Amino acid sequence: MKINPLPLLQRLKVWQLWLFSVIFSVLLTEVIVAVMGLLLKGEVPPDYLLTGLVASCFVASLVVAMLGYFLEKLTESQLQLYAIIEAEPECVKLVAADGTLLQINRAGLNMIEADSLDQVLGQQIPQLMTPEYQGAFIALTKRVFEGESGNLKFEMRGLKGTYRWMDTHAVPLRDSHGHITALLAVTRDITEHKASETALQEALDRLQKIASRVPGLVFQFQMRPDGSSCFPFASEAIRDIYRVSPEDVRDDAARVYAVLHPDDYDGIVASIQASARRLTPWRHEYRVKFDDGTVRWLFGNSLPQREADGSVLWHGFITDVTERKRATASLLESEARFRTMADSAPVLIWIARPDKFFHYFNKGWLEFTGRTMEQEIGNGWIANVHPEDFQRCFNTYVTSFDARHEFSMEYRLRRFDGEYRWLLDHGVPLYDEQDTFLGYIGSCIDITRRKLSETDLRIASTAFESQEAMAITDKDQVILRVNQAFVRVTGYSVEEAVGKTPALLKSGRQDASFYQAMWKSLSRDGHWQGEIWNRRKNGEVYPEWLNITAVTDEGGHVTNYVASFSDITERKTAEYEIQHLAFHDSLTQLPNRRLLLERLKHGIDVERREGKQLALLMLDLDRFKAVNDSFGHQAGDELLQQVARRITSRLREVDMVARLGGDEFIVLLEDITHPDDAARVAEGIIAELSKPFQLPQSDDVQIGVSIGISLYPQHADNPEMLLDHADTALYHAKDNGRGCFAYFSEDLTIAVRERIALEVRLRKAIKQQELRVFYQPQMDIASGRIVGAEALVRWQDPVEGLIPPCRFIPIAEETNLIVEIGEWVLRETCRQGRQWLDMGLPPLTLAVNVSPHQFRRSDINALVATVLRDTGFPAGQLELEITESGLMENQDKTTDILNSLHAQGVHLAIDDFGTGYSSLTYLKHFPLDVLKIDKSFIDDIPHNKDDMEIAATIVAMGHILGFKVLAEGVETLEQLAFLQEQSCDLYQGYLKSHPLPADDFVALLQADDSFPKKPVESDR
Repeated sequence: MKINPLPLLQRLKVWQLWLFSVIFSVLLTEVIVAVMGLLLKGEVPPDYLLTGLVASCFVASLVVAMLGYFLEKLTESQLQLYAIIEAEPECVKLVAADGTLLQINRAGLNMIEADSLDQVLGQQIPQLMTPEYQGAFIALTKRVFEGESGNLKFEMRGLKGTYRWMDTHAVPLRDSHGHITALLAVTRDITEHKASETALQEALDRLQKIASRVPGLVFQFQMRPDGSSCFPFASEAIRDIYRVSPEDVRDDAARVYAVLHPDDYDGIVASIQASARRLTPWRHEYRVKFDDGTVRWLFGNSLPQREADGSVLWHGFITDVTERKRATASLLESEARFRTMADSAPVLIWIARPDKFFHYFNKGWLEFTGRTMEQEIGNGWIANVHPEDFQRCFNTYVTSFDARHEFSMEYRLRRFDGEYRWLLDHGVPLYDEQDTFLGYIGSCIDITRRKLSETDLRIASTAFESQEAMAITDKDQVILRVNQAFVRVTGYSVEEAVGKTPALLKSGRQDASFYQAMWKSLSRDGHWQGEIWNRRKNGEVYPEWLNITAVTDEGGHVTNYVASFSDITERKTAEYEIQHLAFHDSLTQLPNRRLLLERLKHGIDVERREGKQLALLMLDLDRFKAVNDSFGHQAGDELLQQVARRITSRLREVDMVARLGGDEFIVLLEDITHPDDAARVAEGIIAELSKPFQLPQSDDVQIGVSIGISLYPQHADNPEMLLDHADTALYHAKDNGRGCFAYFSEDLTIAVRERIALEVRLRKAIKQQELRVFYQPQMDIASGRIVGAEALVRWQDPVEGLIPPCRFIPIAEETNLIVEIGEWVLRETCRQGRQWLDMGLPPLTLAVNVSPHQFRRSDINALVATVLRDTGFPAGQLELEITESGLMENQDKTTDILNSLHAQGVHLAIDDFGTGYSSLTYLKHFPLDVLKIDKSFIDDIPHNKDDMEIAATIVAMGHILGFKVLAEGVETLEQLAFLQEQSCDLYQGYLKSHPLPADDFVALLQADDSFPKKPVESDR
């Protein structure tokens, strides 16, 4: 064992050292003198001993003086070193190999929140650290005692509970022999630095988020003094702009330079260098070219600044302007095409900016005025406007521009030869795709000749209005003008007649041969006169005496026809009264079938010529027979008359209502603009006839009406087919529950025929036991185990094969066969479930759909109880699925039914949730167990965020209401993963299996490793 005497000497006092030195010197000197006396004289003389004693005292004094001086200097050095360590602002400490604290300065005591050195000496340093850093410090201690040095950043909890971040540097402390005696550590408090780092990182994260929302790339680009460059910061958009990641270019921008277009490379480098020299903004438009040949246009904009190290740092953004470049090229091409077309147009064209500055006139305009573009632009053109028109013209432009309205006006403009010509100027506001106002474009035509003719026409107009009813047509029989007498006689206004042909008045009473003879006479003689029947606007056919004269030009060519006529109704009144009896219903005075067909034929001819459409509404009164039977035929006749008046009151004057006989009526709507017009009229009639009728026999008679609608030309192009199709549509309306209307269509006719045939086959299928039950497994999402199945009906047709339910279930619901089918499916499912239990299969929940019709029209409680009793299937394993619409039809009754079913132990599920209109107020009161999310909300997961949010909301809502939630139609692992995240309970869908026949479903169960295995007896 090696002993270090220095600490011992430091603890001794001076007199103790002197006494020790004297004793040691005397003994040593006397021993030496004695040995010398014995060797020289054979004895020890007394004077030798006295001399040795004096010498020893001198030596002792000398040794004490030297030791005292040495110890004084050593103590002074130690005190200086201790003062330096105590004054050190960082923590300095000595730690033993086992982690025990041996020594620590005042700064260290403050860091660990100790009041004195005695409080912490001997404590384990790792215990002051948070648990996650204790092992790292132990490892550091081990390395230091092996001769290494090291650093460690850790979080420490002070003795008073304050948490601090520390950074320590540890080295081995060796003695004079080179042995490691302790770990010497200098530790500094980096709590504030750590907080700054955290704040900086959070700021960078926020900056990255902000940058990710800014269109294009947000960046910092640095050019170092040695010419190298990098991107210290780049938003995630760099992946799209340059197809590199921010990390790829953080230290070196070479990968960005690599994709610069070869033709643009030198220009980009030169622009960057120029910006760096002058510290001017860098703005540049350039191309990049990728390995796959893709070329994109980019625009960069940034501001430079000089850094302390001599580098230049740019802050800015880069955007992809490829589409803008393409749009600009396309716009330039489009503008060139426009100018070419405008210059070749036979009209005068101008364009003005939003600030009313006229900046373009086409070639036609410049040739008309004989002026240059420079003379016309701005407001130069308006100097050529006639002084009398100037102010009106100017005001029209200003007002229209301010209001941005389309306008037309007439004014006089001086031509190149000095003559003022009348122009018709039409201006239209221009907008771009973003609805930004771009200005106006206008076109002008010369109407001078027309204006000169107007004076002559005004003179002729006076004479024209003073005559009997007159109409003027062009050579093609298009009406150009009619007088007021014409309006009074026909009922058509000037606007309604002008532009039409005289066929507008055609009554249909004259056949084609009549008109052939009339036109033959006109062509031969130049005029014709005679009696003709025409039709007024209100549909009234009236007789008139007609004169037609052909007007020819200098060459003898017909240019116009002038027709004058007088109404000879009074002369024909007697004849009309007789004919009225033949064309009208004597009870209601409405047109009968004969007149209807005539009017309908005429209407079709008119609409065909004019490209319009008409509608035919066939009405059949509901409950009319009950009124007849209850109150007698007189009451029935009175009711029919009131019905006729009410229907007529809902129609326009040009419309027609006819009675076919009994309680059937027909309404003819001509010149409708949209098929919906007929629907609106039908709804009005239904509403009108639903009001109570006042009869002598009763003050409150209620009837209804069903209406079938056919349209020309959509459904037929002749009267007979329109009537037949309206009749077919009427029966469709009655099938829909009466008191409604229905349109006819070819699809409807085919669908009706197919429905009837399919209904007959379905009835046979039920009798011949062609229906089958398929089972689709329902999976527990948490365990992945099959826990149930939904029973789905299929039709195994011997000829057509397997028919899906979407084809025959709607027919079954319409014909009430759904009740019989639903009972069979319920019974077959329970029978099969009982059989599987008897075979030893573990219990499964079997879900059976209950139709709203079945829910309404059968005693579902009694049916379920009977089936469970007959089959022996446990009620707790049966689940009935009811749609939202079925639940909400009659909430009070529904609640009673569901409570009764629940009392039997049957589980209840709401099917297709989210597709109906469930009220949560009612839903929470229903005794439901399972809520099934409709397949439509699952299909687009995870691509449709709206569907994901809806599905997640349904799951959460279902759990809040205490329901299990099952997702239908799960087909992908991504959909299943999403449902797992939302804690959905169950799912079914093609991801696991299609619906299977019973035997295949059993095989699926037996093949499923997660399904509990029990011995399965063969089905005997």
